[in-house]
Amino acid sequence: MPRKVVNVLLTVAVLGAIIVTFYSYYNGVPSRQILRIFDSSVENDYSESETIHFHAKYMKGHHAKGDVSETNGPTQKPYHNWTKASTAMVKRKGVSLEEFRKTRYLRFNKTAPPWFSREDVERLIFLATANISHVLPHPHAALSPIVFDDNRNKTRLISDTEQCESQCGLLKSAMDIYEVLSFHLDRVLELNRTLPAIARKFRGLSDPGYRFRDSKAHPLIWWDPDIAHGGTFQNDQNSLELSWLNYTAVLKNRCWADRTTPDPEQFCTSVKHIEWSKLAMFDFLLQVFDRLDRNCCGFNETLETEEEACFTDGRHLECETPEVLMLVHMLTRKSDRSRLVYIDNAGRPFRSRRNLDWRLLQGIDEFPEGPIALLRDPSRLRRRLLQSLHIDKAFWTSVGTKTILEVVQNVINRGRLLVKYIEENDIAVVPDY
Repeated sequence: MPRKVVNVLLTVAVLGAIIVTFYSYYNGVPSRQILRIFDSSVENDYSESETIHFHAKYMKGHHAKGDVSETNGPTQKPYHNWTKASTAMVKRKGVSLEEFRKTRYLRFNKTAPPWFSREDVERLIFLATANISHVLPHPHAALSPIVFDDNRNKTRLISDTEQCESQCGLLKSAMDIYEVLSFHLDRVLELNRTLPAIARKFRGLSDPGYRFRDSKAHPLIWWDPDIAHGGTFQNDQNSLELSWLNYTAVLKNRCWADRTTPDPEQFCTSVKHIEWSKLAMFDFLLQVFDRLDRNCCGFNETLETEEEACFTDGRHLECETPEVLMLVHMLTRKSDRSRLVYIDNAGRPFRSRRNLDWRLLQGIDEFPEGPIALLRDPSRLRRRLLQSLHIDKAFWTSVGTKTILEVVQNVINRGRLLVKYIEENDIAVVPDY
């Protein structure tokens, strides 16, 4: 064979390998391989025995038996077997198996991580692939409740979110894309307090004249009809009304701690004591201050405050009068008033270490041992969080590998600071309850 032909073939082979490698790195590399690239110094502990064997059985429609795990418990046990009902559920909601094979919005690579419950996986698939029926009006301009087409006649009759059962989602601004990060961090830490969220692009909707023209990836969050609403202060975003002084009293009284019944003369809510520590930990890692510190009282005024609304609308001035400070997004489920549900979790993943809001941890006297054990192991946390985020193809490609690595490292660094804070202040680390 002539030398020129050999050289051409070798050149084509090398270029082809480079192209395949580049494409795989950003789009198709299985989670195991991409994690070895990111953290090759650490052995992978993600064994087949710990996974949910979802994708292959789901595609083949295999029969299996088992119970569905609860989503509002302290931890979620992996569901190892997938029934024919899973296939039927997806078909009923307007998602064909062929469409799922073709689009591959979610990269489960034959398995789903053990920190996802069966309901998580089903809802992620539904959010990623279901067709849109129509969009509901909402008082907040940046929020768009979406009704999905579930092939049932009553879908078109839904005119309000109160009528939603399991076929609705909330589409938020592209600026809130890190809602997806918060969902995966919540599941990796096994808190299980956020609602399923994915990134999804919409170039147009079926409703006349309604279009998302930016073609950016937006966070799409499953609408939970079980969320309770109450109180007089922003009752559309609260299940219970709490001022800052009420909150500190609840922490001091250790309501329902260690499964004990509180003194009826003490001020308490139905929320278990350890729930507040989970919330504080989660909010600190992501720097979500809207719930516990909506007035930004824990900020250094001289640093990075110009973009925060609490400084431009005057709320920060109320920090000098704590009796008027209120908490928001204090949500529970109607079916379980003892556990919190987290919403609006985009946070501030890039806030510098110099201006972290430490007020979020004020009054917390214990933390759950499971999440803290993971925070003490940065390599394991990094590996799991990257593996989980890589499942969401739209999020990964929109945010970019470099930025995702930076954000994950920021979370890990904050975890180190939290562990140091716990040790320096001799705060108890206790089993969950």
